[in-house]
Amino acid sequence: MAAGISVVIITLNEENNIANAITSVKSWVSEIIVVDMMSDDRTVEIARALGARVFDTPRLFAFDGARLVGLKHATGDWILLLDADEVIPVKLATKLVSLVSTGTSDAYWIPRLNYFSGEPMQHTQFGPITDKQLRFYRAGAVRLTDVLHSHVQVEPGSRIANLDYEREVCIVHFNHTSSRHFIEKLNRYTTLTATQRRGTQRYRDRSLVLVPFAVFFYQYVARSGFRDGWRGFYYSFMMGVYRMTQNVKIREIASHCDDEGSRNKYREIARQILLEYAE
Repeated sequence: MAAGISVVIITLNEENNIANAITSVKSWVSEIIVVDMMSDDRTVEIARALGARVFDTPRLFAFDGARLVGLKHATGDWILLLDADEVIPVKLATKLVSLVSTGTSDAYWIPRLNYFSGEPMQHTQFGPITDKQLRFYRAGAVRLTDVLHSHVQVEPGSRIANLDYEREVCIVHFNHTSSRHFIEKLNRYTTLTATQRRGTQRYRDRSLVLVPFAVFFYQYVARSGFRDGWRGFYYSFMMGVYRMTQNVKIREIASHCDDEGSRNKYREIARQILLEYAE
């Protein structure tokens, strides 16, 4: 066991994943902290049985904010941020333990190998060369926020290093089990991003057409998504849809045509129509 490493995991109905995540770290860290957002499955039961300290928090729309709860309870000199659907291979564990003793850097970008529909993605921005996560750091070296996809910010003066991608020297992420799962996440994350950017971003009409094509080209051609076969094509295409959907949701919020705004308008239109029956 490496003294002084705290692992923080956030969960919401992760009974199918949490045992793997905890088992991949429990033999070499000093404590495992699980922040559970009111799961209604066996997530908490499994986590406690495996020795994790579990803390409850209300369900948060921005999941990253739940990590802030876990960090308040972390006692280690080093922090490892782990998602419930991720595991740490032995080679990466050995590497991280050795980094604690060297003292050459305060935080590390770690490559992540993402799985999509049963297979690992080696290319696009989803591949392990480009998808690096700032997940291992000395306490105080970085600051976390609840902003999606930019929740880790480096504190001034912190020494940052990159770990090179090698076989099993990466976080293994069982991200999308299927296209259905991907679309569910797309809908949730685009809504969250649009809400967080409320009033701060505007788009021209042509961006709704041009941006998706630009994103597809970047993912599929520039980032060699074609080498991942149909998964690479689908991911590249859907990331263009992601950006378009995000932009549309930002516009809807700004023009009060999101769900709430549209429902209010529909009620008023229906009221005007139904007034004719009262005449």
